[in-house]
Amino acid sequence: MIKRGGLPLRGRLTLALLATLALYRCDLFDIFPPEIEIVFPEEDVAYFGSLPCLVKASDNRKVDKVEVSIDGDRAHLFIEEPFVTEISLSGHDGMEATFKVVAYDHAGNWVEAERNIAIIPSSPIVGSYTTPGYYEDVFVLGNYAYIVDQGSGLHIIDVSNPASPTLAGSYNTPGYACGVSVSGGYAYVADGLSGLQVIDVSNPAGPTLAGTYNTPGDAEGVFVSGSYAYVADLGSLQIINVSNPTSPFLAGSYSMLSHARDVFVDSEYAYVARSLNGLVIINISDPANPILAGSYEYINYNGFQQGVEGVYVSGSYAYVADDVNGYLQVINISNPANPILAGSYRAGGSANGVFISGSYAFVVYQTEAFNAGGFKIFSVRNPATPTLINSYNYNSPSSCSGESIFVSDNYAYVVDYYTGLRIFDISGLP
Repeated sequence: MIKRGGLPLRGRLTLALLATLALYRCDLFDIFPPEIEIVFPEEDVAYFGSLPCLVKASDNRKVDKVEVSIDGDRAHLFIEEPFVTEISLSGHDGMEATFKVVAYDHAGNWVEAERNIAIIPSSPIVGSYTTPGYYEDVFVLGNYAYIVDQGSGLHIIDVSNPASPTLAGSYNTPGYACGVSVSGGYAYVADGLSGLQVIDVSNPAGPTLAGTYNTPGDAEGVFVSGSYAYVADLGSLQIINVSNPTSPFLAGSYSMLSHARDVFVDSEYAYVARSLNGLVIINISDPANPILAGSYEYINYNGFQQGVEGVYVSGSYAYVADDVNGYLQVINISNPANPILAGSYRAGGSANGVFISGSYAFVVYQTEAFNAGGFKIFSVRNPATPTLINSYNYNSPSSCSGESIFVSDNYAYVVDYYTGLRIFDISGLP
């Protein structure tokens, strides 16, 4: 809802005269209120921890200030652009609240807009394993969460009690660990310039190196399916035969023009998130001779190509996370040779990863103000119209960035780039 206010005026002649004077930049006779739009928060969405605030305001002369309030209590005052911040919800324990923004110009004209939001009163974080580092990825299997840190390699966290996760064991890889996939008692780590590291995790308390394969580029993502490890490796997809984990070898590869960041394998196709150029679909029915099946390149609303960071495939759709503009893109891949956009939703900030569980999409991100991390939950029962349900933010410490998410049972395991693992209870989903 938007309301506007300004000087009371009567008569068409007076209005025309004052409008003319306004064109000569005379504050006294400025009768035009600012224009305003609330981008975030979103209507009827539940938030925890903090609230993303992004307002677009403009005026025929200059916006003097923008006031933000929650249920009548001032939450923030902007005196200059950009009108973006993260607002703590500490002290706001009501389930429903009114978020209001009022923009003023120099002449005292004003405009206000408001939205109804929901506040999650109690913390959904049930446990955490936080230690300084540069964490990139998480994989959960059984009672263990496997997380990788660029500086210290693989950490194996016992999550049998989600409220009290503990370190079971670790293995310091030689490179910059960026991705991890676990299968058959082995953790496969995409280790940057050190390629693929295969680590025996049959004894979580004492993981050991089983084998390695030095890829030609910069290994950032890995997906294991059957006897193969598929590695997103800078400008190519590397297909590594790991039927003998102690002696992995190259089966095939496919080169591409831009940076491969993530990979997901489903049946006979590998779906590669290619930075700046969208989604690439590769036919891997013959691992020794992978061939291009199709691709989807898309642009954002400003006409610039988006930065694709993560991909997850479920059914006939590929769900793509865009780290530049914060979009969740849903691509119809029922015909791999001709993938088409089915739907999209701007999650906000920088979307870094996506995970699908049932009819929900979980998108992990860094907020618009880049001082908090978190994730958003979307209903994708109708993939053409993803609907935002909940938003979970955390901003302690001040620099946070959600990097990866894995959902298992009633818990979401979120890796933050700077601080490690947080475990969220998501059992209350509708």
